[in-house]
Amino acid sequence: MKLSTRSIYGMRALVELGLSVGRGPVSASLIAKQQDLSVAYLEQLLHRLKLEGIVSSVRGPKGGYYLAKDPEQISVGEIVRVLDGQLPMPNGKSKNGHRPSDGRRSRGVSQAQRIAQAVYRCVHERLTQSLDEVALGDLCEEVRAQAEAPLDHRYVFHI
Repeated sequence: MKLSTRSIYGMRALVELGLSVGRGPVSASLIAKQQDLSVAYLEQLLHRLKLEGIVSSVRGPKGGYYLAKDPEQISVGEIVRVLDGQLPMPNGKSKNGHRPSDGRRSRGVSQAQRIAQAVYRCVHERLTQSLDEVALGDLCEEVRAQAEAPLDHRYVFHI
């Protein structure tokens, strides 16, 4: 499974907001600068997230975006579904999870195809479940932990 750029950028923005909880709204331009993203594209993503109640915003000179829910109540799966729709199956099914049909039942489907479909379905369900088990708060904690990790001093320079 490959997450879309939209989902990745959205998660990066939400982690920024998650790390700023309690400090007030954060402007889209600041998030875009910190994450090296286009402000216009980021605002589109934030608008979708706002419509679904994940973020809220405040207008004005000190305005910006903030999380509408606790970071622990927002799952990565929810973010992906808001930004991309249902998680895509890697076997040619559409985003709504249905294979294009010509009206016939599974006649002509080989044993190999049925096995492959079962494997895809099982893996897809497990991936979806895993994404739903990871909270935005977990991502924020991971970023904080990495920021506190000691620097790698493999390279020593003497002047």
